[in-house]
Amino acid sequence: MNTEEQERIITLDHMVDEKFAEIFFLAKEEYQISGNTPLERELYDTLNRYKRELKEFGSKYTNANKY
Repeated sequence: MNTEEQERIITLDHMVDEKFAEIFFLAKEEYQISGNTPLERELYDTLNRYKRELKEFGSKYTNANKY
């Protein structure tokens, strides 16, 4: 069974993933990026880096507040 903190982290991770998908498709449309192209891959990789950084930030913040 997950603790309340674990549930919040899981919920936040799901929300970040959902927003990531929304931003990805909005950016593809805005920047007129075709599917299965190097530019689409670059956009995906760029957003993935940001998502990882955000999760790392959250982990540091959560761990810092435990002490």
